[in-house]
Amino acid sequence: MVDYVNVPRTIATVISSGKASKAELDSVLGVQDLWDLLEIIQVDAHNERVMQETQNGSGT
Repeated sequence: MVDYVNVPRTIATVISSGKASKAELDSVLGVQDLWDLLEIIQVDAHNERVMQETQNGSGT
């Protein structure tokens, strides 16, 4: 996989997830919003993994 060279990983994660655009991060949203969006992305990803494991019969 290739890392984003010119964009911080936090910003790239939020933009590539579709939760916010670069313009929104630049003008409307603040730093706390960025961290809140990252938390949402992480929780959603975790919950999706748990659901997939449960559906595949490997959940505990």
